[in-house]
Amino acid sequence: MSFAVNQIRYQYSAEHEPILDDVSFTIEPGQVTAIVGPSGCGKSTLVSILSGVIPHLISGGVISGSLDVRENALISVVSQSPENQLFGYGVEDAICFGIENLGLDSESISERVEYVLDLLNIQHLRKRSVATLSGGQRQAVCIASVLAMQPDILIMDEPVSSLDPNGKRMIQTVLGSLKATGQTIIIVDNNLEWSAEIVEHVIGLLDGKVVFDGDRDTFFADEVLQQKLCVTIPQEIELYQALAGSLPGMDRFRTLAEAQQKLGRFLTPAAPESDALPSEDAVKQPDADVILTARGLSKTFRDGFRALIDVDADFSKGKVVAILGQNGSGKTTLVKHLNGLYRPDKGTISYRGQSTAGKSVARISKDIILVFQNPELMLFEETVLSELTFCARAQKIDYDEAAALEVLHRYDLLEHKDELPVNLAMGQKHLLTILSVLFSSAEVVILDEPTLGMDLRQKQQLTDIITHLKEAGKTVIVISHEIPLVFQISDEIIVLNEGVKLLHGTRQVLATCDELFARININLPPVVQLAKYFGLPSDCCDVPAFVRAFHESLTAAGISGNKGGRPEHG
Repeated sequence: MSFAVNQIRYQYSAEHEPILDDVSFTIEPGQVTAIVGPSGCGKSTLVSILSGVIPHLISGGVISGSLDVRENALISVVSQSPENQLFGYGVEDAICFGIENLGLDSESISERVEYVLDLLNIQHLRKRSVATLSGGQRQAVCIASVLAMQPDILIMDEPVSSLDPNGKRMIQTVLGSLKATGQTIIIVDNNLEWSAEIVEHVIGLLDGKVVFDGDRDTFFADEVLQQKLCVTIPQEIELYQALAGSLPGMDRFRTLAEAQQKLGRFLTPAAPESDALPSEDAVKQPDADVILTARGLSKTFRDGFRALIDVDADFSKGKVVAILGQNGSGKTTLVKHLNGLYRPDKGTISYRGQSTAGKSVARISKDIILVFQNPELMLFEETVLSELTFCARAQKIDYDEAAALEVLHRYDLLEHKDELPVNLAMGQKHLLTILSVLFSSAEVVILDEPTLGMDLRQKQQLTDIITHLKEAGKTVIVISHEIPLVFQISDEIIVLNEGVKLLHGTRQVLATCDELFARININLPPVVQLAKYFGLPSDCCDVPAFVRAFHESLTAAGISGNKGGRPEHG
């Protein structure tokens, strides 16, 4: 089903500047369109207008323009915050809620529930309580509840932000199948890494205006535009852009297979190596300044789900430790034990050699603080400046207001200092909750899916914050399904699977563990796979490191690229 947006202009009040200004575009039937743009550019407001939330549920704004869409068309939205869209105690209740409101008979409702449970491979969750699900599992259920309604136009607002890599591939496959049936799909997401293969049409918003309206390949060929719109692109394309200037004539590549082929013209692939899984002792680092330990942690929820099974973990001062695993593997459950939100059925947590048992969450948070994956659960104040200093005031720590204003300036939030925090864009909310930790006394900072809602610039700012915390001697624990980011920022990685710790080692060691990542069904970052393919060092964990190692190997082999694009031996 196609529809057109005609010169939409919107102000939240007559006194505010327009958040959208003369926005026009057309989406063809059966097309997959991505709407991208930096955080705060108006994407979520546009979604509210397309779905009718504005002006029918949110009134008081000033709107002009029109939508050309079939009368009585069902337009459904998958929210970027599943907690705001799931109604009912159990998974089946949550999925049924929307279709029950369509007035369908019980047989049709049952058929649709079975269909989406099978489609998203979540039959095993149907009897679970929504409250016990991981963030990614809730997001999958949220998607299921919307797909069950069989909308004419499906709008997905950051639909995979909490999903593991396997879940992202599943959603990509599902959307590809829906596209083949003629479903019109709009993906509002600044991360095109997961959707690059199914997106056909890209609309770019900047300062409330359309600055790009064209096909995917044209967009991917414009590096300046991607940076301006703060879009995360597939790492393979990022690598091509980084190498193109120094390897004249190199053909463009967009996938891992293409990268192997095109770069293979310059460097010979290495012989395959053994993928034997190393033992824990083999990858264990010499005892450093361990300040936080978990021993024998086990947790079973009331519905019988075993979230953790005898987990041991050590966290050292001044290290960035990532925790990886599929949704439901126990990652969030583990970190909620570390800060006292959960108490183990068995096992202990110790901070600087002292057990945390019997201590309140408030007391533990002075040393170990957790930033939730949903920032809206952590916003308490009436202004952004007050929110930034909330931790300091709650812990009765002196702070310098000038320093707080400087932090807001550095991270592009100063102009919002007097605004209500809940009115910020999602990426800005998340950045604000993370920044508030800078003014706390905590020595251990836990970030659970910190990139939710963030555009590329904010992810770069997140990396800067993590670096700052590390340099200050803090221990940073990160849960993230953005695997390239994990390998960029981490010193060490812990891998969990079905509540069991499989391995804990440096990122360089984990980069060689193909068998381990195959077992948990997570792909290593493209640059890590390419480094192994060409026999480059295992510390090629991000694009700059790969580029340096690739050129060093060319130099060592006496090979350089020339303008004709053919390898030239020196």
